[in-house]
Amino acid sequence: MASKIQTISKIITNEGIYAFFVKIFIYINKNIFGISKANIFELDLEKKYPKVDTGLKLIFRLATKKDIDSMNNEHYRYDQKSKEFAKNRLEKGDRCVLAIHNGRIAGYIWVMKDYIELSPYKFLLLPKNKAYTYKAFVLNEYRGKRIHSAMYSYVVNMLKKEGKRFAISAVDRDNKPALKTKLKNRADYEIIGTLVHIKFFRLRHDYIKKKDLPRVKNP
Repeated sequence: MASKIQTISKIITNEGIYAFFVKIFIYINKNIFGISKANIFELDLEKKYPKVDTGLKLIFRLATKKDIDSMNNEHYRYDQKSKEFAKNRLEKGDRCVLAIHNGRIAGYIWVMKDYIELSPYKFLLLPKNKAYTYKAFVLNEYRGKRIHSAMYSYVVNMLKKEGKRFAISAVDRDNKPALKTKLKNRADYEIIGTLVHIKFFRLRHDYIKKKDLPRVKNP
């Protein structure tokens, strides 16, 4: 208790009372009660998606469970729990597209057919002509080299060959870099709805308004 009081006192002394209350608000919003939103973007695959030149000799392929196990938490954001979830999703039919450079995984992006993910283990059924892309990641030293765009271009071509018409993705509104990229390309990406996350202690409710994604049904 004494250490907590000292920490609070230190924050107020060094950063001010306003900063202290901001930290309390952030903590409550993150751990107790909070509402967060994500924009749902849709890409019409019939539009010509530009070929992306990264200047690197990249190889694209689908990940295996062995690949998932090889990616650590420090560099790839995969702790043991995340790995088990990812391998479960592979078994369910999701695919993870890898960008390989000089034998090393430079980035990855996940593709889910027929469903959109509301939260882990909670999904909604999509029309057959739509696919959902999620959890795109680029290794720190490869950022700024258009790796993400190159992976997405590969995914677009893959989905078009499979007869898909639209690719859907959800971007958290506090993810400013990703949001900026999507909004910058508004000629290609259309905002079709909002994914809402509501947290109250251990209870959680995730939903998309029917009017935003009218043909979505519960699986």
